Amino acid sequence: MPSRVNYLKKPRLKRPILIAGLPGIAYIGKLAVEYLIHKLHAKKFAELYSEHFPEWVIREEGSAETLKVDFSSCRPDGLKRDLILATASAQASSSTGQYMLSGEILDVAEGQGADTVATMAAYAMPPREFKAKVVGAASDIETAKLLREHGIELMKGGTIVGMNGLLPGLAAARGLHGFCLLGTTMGGLLDVQATEGILRSIGELLGFELDLRELHRHAVVLPKFKLPKFKLPEGVEEEVSYIR
Repeated sequence: MPSRVNYLKKPRLKRPILIAGLPGIAYIGKLAVEYLIHKLHAKKFAELYSEHFPEWVIREEGSAETLKVDFSSCRPDGLKRDLILATASAQASSSTGQYMLSGEILDVAEGQGADTVATMAAYAMPPREFKAKVVGAASDIETAKLLREHGIELMKGGTIVGMNGLLPGLAAARGLHGFCLLGTTMGGLLDVQATEGILRSIGELLGFELDLRELHRHAVVLPKFKLPKFKLPEGVEEEVSYIR
């Protein structure tokens, strides 16, 4: 099946910022975007279907749902720009597919006038070195300065694996601003505490209020949120630079 975008409606957005979060370690990015959709009452406007997703469907109440990227939009109180919130139940299943699907997501965002791409991910740390914090990486000097001004420590090394890293990286090649916020985690199925730190940081960074009181209570019942088991890669206890 070739990739295609199904527009449910054509929104009129003002200089939107793309915020994406896809499944990864401790589901930090996925949970963060799902909570934004829930709390900001974002409305879905498009679905991206792609042949680069894994070869399975999601079973839900007796039906089979094809994997896709969902795009929703909203404008939080206090923000003079719109947000495009993008997430899916899986990342692409191959390196080539991750590049292709990331590019297709950016095509949709650019088509709506986005000039900034933000993602959220995990920074895995071993228990003996763990410290709860949010770190960041930026695709350009201007954005890196913005992160530092808001107290976000910039990464000094390591790699951001997968589409949560590729999206802001590839955005730079298109002349867009890009950054990734990463919450430190020791792994596990779901790290709500790390997600809370990232959400607090992105609200402060972009300048909008976000009520986080419901995050822990609703973490596992948010719409479209699945919890398949996701293990840390072998050896991650010793390799703290593994980020996803």
